[in-house]
Amino acid sequence: MSSTTRKPRLAEVAKLAGVSPGLVSRILNGDPTVRARPETRAAVLSAIEMLNYTPHPSARALRNARTGLLGFALHHVNDPIYAEMVHRAQSAAARRNFSIILLNTAELAERGEAFRNIVLGRRLDGLLIQSGFGAGEDVLHEIARTVPSVVFSANPTPDMRTMRLDDARAAATATQHLIDTGHTSIAYVGAPGVSSERRFEGYRSTLAAAGLPWLPAVNGGWTADEGHEATVRFLGSGAQVTAIVAVTATTALGVHSGIVASGRRIPDDVSLVSVHDTWYARHLNPPMTAVTLPLGDLGALAVAELIDQIDTPRAGETIVADPEPLLVVRGSTKPIQA
Repeated sequence: MSSTTRKPRLAEVAKLAGVSPGLVSRILNGDPTVRARPETRAAVLSAIEMLNYTPHPSARALRNARTGLLGFALHHVNDPIYAEMVHRAQSAAARRNFSIILLNTAELAERGEAFRNIVLGRRLDGLLIQSGFGAGEDVLHEIARTVPSVVFSANPTPDMRTMRLDDARAAATATQHLIDTGHTSIAYVGAPGVSSERRFEGYRSTLAAAGLPWLPAVNGGWTADEGHEATVRFLGSGAQVTAIVAVTATTALGVHSGIVASGRRIPDDVSLVSVHDTWYARHLNPPMTAVTLPLGDLGALAVAELIDQIDTPRAGETIVADPEPLLVVRGSTKPIQA
């Protein structure tokens, strides 16, 4: 008879505790994001003690090793307004010896379980997730609660670390510029999601404070094509507005062309201001007035926060409000009396 006794396996611990092997592994490794009831955790620890289970040292070292990779899930990876944010995020990651791979939030939401497995399998150390755009929010937030994550553009959410820009103030700055140039009939072309809702509130409250009427948001979507089509429909319906605030520069590109396609002139008939600025805004005809927001700072700060989250998870919200939204006046706006 051999004196060697076979060591118990992880699967046997999981079977005795009535849980999955993955949960046992996460509890053993002290995963701070694991969400297990106290009785479940107690059952796992009891099974480990009963079977005298000891993780293999080399396997534990492999599981605890960092890959040096962070995932960055964006709503539209190819949207030019994110170029500076991605650049600053990559630079911030490199300074901490991490690299970033880009993902689409739509794919992350649709294949949530697959991406959870990638991260829990230690192929990624953590995720930056762009939220605030409506579709797939619940799945994105579920993922954020199960892996080290920072979610940006979302509203404050329990058990999550969130970061966002001062959206309401940016839209308020755009709206106030139009009021200051004499406009009294101003529309807001928005999009689905809480980012647009915050900007709409900035538009609405600024008009209300000036004693001026506000209009329900026009759904222009988050793309230039959607913005164009929505603007043509809106102006074609007979809307008598003299100015528009657009939710973002990409939507505003379509709003710009939609105004022209509707037979109106910019800025003689309709002035236009975009929340967010980007390189092509100054090359339009006429160039587009815009409100800049510190997207680059958001990217760098989000990476720093995510790396900290990997070691010490914490919930809460950060609003990146410094520098303040800045109005850049170009040719798409002018005083209405002129």
